[in-house]
Amino acid sequence: MANQRSAAQLRAIIRTQTEIAASDLDPQAIMTLIAERAQELTRASAGLIELLEGEEMVYTVTTGEATPYNGMRLQASSSMSGLCVREEEVLRSDDTSRDPRVDAAACKRVNAASMLCVPLAHHDETIGVLKVYSPEAHHFDDTDVETLELLSDLISAHLSHANLFETEARENRRDSLTGLPNRRAFEERLPIELARAARSGPLSLCLLDLDGFKGVNDRLGHPAGDQVLREVGRILDGSRLADDCFRIGGDEFALLMPGTDEDEARVAATRIAREIRAAALGQGVISASFGIATRIDHDGEALIAAADTELLAAKDRLYGRADSWDQST
Repeated sequence: MANQRSAAQLRAIIRTQTEIAASDLDPQAIMTLIAERAQELTRASAGLIELLEGEEMVYTVTTGEATPYNGMRLQASSSMSGLCVREEEVLRSDDTSRDPRVDAAACKRVNAASMLCVPLAHHDETIGVLKVYSPEAHHFDDTDVETLELLSDLISAHLSHANLFETEARENRRDSLTGLPNRRAFEERLPIELARAARSGPLSLCLLDLDGFKGVNDRLGHPAGDQVLREVGRILDGSRLADDCFRIGGDEFALLMPGTDEDEARVAATRIAREIRAAALGQGVISASFGIATRIDHDGEALIAAADTELLAAKDRLYGRADSWDQST
């Protein structure tokens, strides 16, 4: 039976190779296709490609249950993916709850009870991993290892001459100034989280807008304004919502809060607004206003409209008040 499954997986990989060779797929589409095949052929709940950036492993391509976590960053030193890159060896965790090599908190968050990582090479350098995971312990076997090794080789073979890993290719969903995911990433992520909320709800959205930002640009110049935005990005990136914060334009930010009701979202948003005020940005004039909305259905436009209405009302109420940054009162 195992031999039959191995033969079927090999045939599927050959078909994938033929499909890529006969198509006009760009490098990103090739990676996505192979991640999907990896998930499908190993019966996993998720397939992904993580790339090493500095000291972090970044979820660069995600499929299945990993899709909402595109762009998530983990410390390479404390993750099995980082260890896979360093040792350049296939690594398998049959039970992540008992495996000291994994980032236990990240595994719990993405619902990975078992996982399999194989090194991903580019120009003879190991720069990332092809990974699958499952909510079931002891899900993967030696046939799955062989499958992922072949798919990893397939990526290297087809992309060896592609400038796949340039910053522009990796960062097309990330804001270059703040480092946060951008509006495009937000628009792609929102329907995924709404679908998840409809099954296991709720989902809260916070729209956050900086007060006093135009004055900083006018008085101190745009470089000072850019520094304010970078500092706000740093504050958001350091929050517990780091993977769910987006710069959606100008001095506007969006925070998605899966599994968070309105009261909990308001507490989190108030804390972030206080941190922004306490940072004394723009010579101490920058504060933040926000609007909160919560839904458990698929209507993203209604969610955004409700949060925007509350944000506009907050700006009106807070106009001219010295304590305008605190919406908890």
